Amino acid sequence: MTLRDFQSKYVGSLFGLFWTVINPLLLLVIFTFVFTVVFRAKFGEQAGIGTNALYILAGILPWVAFQEGLGRATVALLEHKNLVTRVQFPVAVLPAVPVLSAVLGQLIGLAVLTVLAAVYASGLGISLLWLPLLLLLQILFTLGLAWFLAGLNVFFRDAVHLVPVLLLVWMYGTPIFYPAAMVPEKYQFLIALNPMAHLVEAYRRVILEAAAPGLFGLAMLTAGAALSLILGFFLYRRWAIHFADRL
Repeated sequence: MTLRDFQSKYVGSLFGLFWTVINPLLLLVIFTFVFTVVFRAKFGEQAGIGTNALYILAGILPWVAFQEGLGRATVALLEHKNLVTRVQFPVAVLPAVPVLSAVLGQLIGLAVLTVLAAVYASGLGISLLWLPLLLLLQILFTLGLAWFLAGLNVFFRDAVHLVPVLLLVWMYGTPIFYPAAMVPEKYQFLIALNPMAHLVEAYRRVILEAAAPGLFGLAMLTAGAALSLILGFFLYRRWAIHFADRL
């Protein structure tokens, strides 16, 4: 279902799978100009526009997959109402499909970023072996939230309108387009509690700096993924017996 969903997104389009790269690159151009040229945010004292662009791209790729997965998972049960109400079907699969489909698109973008890092950054190293773990933690964290939002939207239909707003706030509260050091000291605890901030930082260290993720960030990301997965699946299973009636 994931492969079919991934392929169906680009059926009939002129550029096909290239959109998985074009979309992040368009965002990269816009936000690099706004934050690097206008607001003069720098990822390091000597960082130029090219280096800043790579750091921003390393943050955009996981965020786009996270945002797309959650946005589409929220309406997954409504879009597949017939599978929920008419046949015996493992309904936990439905929110997982858009989450995994979005990660497939991210993998293409990560391949492009890795090539750019090899040419323009500090070079690649054994730190790339951390990528499968980061992807797994990202999937688990997103999946828990996807189950929660998909179930919530069955009972509270305004969730589909509320989620994009919350994700927009979350995006600007995550140091994707600016370094975490720019955040005032009294708000640093918000960065520390944000699993996506630790995920973005881990991708940057692994790909652009040829270094292992920070232990604190990795621990917080793992804790966030575990909490999201357990609570999301628990609530989803508890609500699932009412899905057919409410749909």
